[in-house]
Amino acid sequence: MASSNYKMIGEGIAAELSAIEGAGQVHTYQRWAADLGKYLHLFRWEAPDGKDQIRGWMVTREKVREEPGSFAGSGGGFLPAGVNRRTHTFLLFGLMSAEDAAGSELIFQDLIEALCDRFRDPGALRLRGRVPTLERLAPPAVDAIELRAFGGVLCHIAEIRIQAIERIVRG
Repeated sequence: MASSNYKMIGEGIAAELSAIEGAGQVHTYQRWAADLGKYLHLFRWEAPDGKDQIRGWMVTREKVREEPGSFAGSGGGFLPAGVNRRTHTFLLFGLMSAEDAAGSELIFQDLIEALCDRFRDPGALRLRGRVPTLERLAPPAVDAIELRAFGGVLCHIAEIRIQAIERIVRG
């Protein structure tokens, strides 16, 4: 019987994200700290011009649904009896400190596009080689891009969701 490899999938997504130039600090889970200064430090990143900036990502599994085999699933084709299709929705929460004079919104939008390109590319499925139960990754969905205060710092934020579909053998 196979079990879910959600943790390996999340780590693989984070590794792909880390490989994007200028991604910033990438964390494989939701970070927090009681001390605001320590919390912000988790996202400190040195930009190519040497300036310190808040820039980073948190990757976390947001929800999971599972369908039994023995039928043609939603868009995924036929599943044999004894195999379930498990869909994990991973949230990639990104942030970057805002700086109007530097046109930071454009830089952040380009970073979002680089992420979408990375996960749209069939090469991102190289995760399948590392996670034997992974069937496929769905293209990324950018659900929010906005300005928010993050720990007292005005930041661009993005919420991007990627669905990872696994095949799980039932016992």
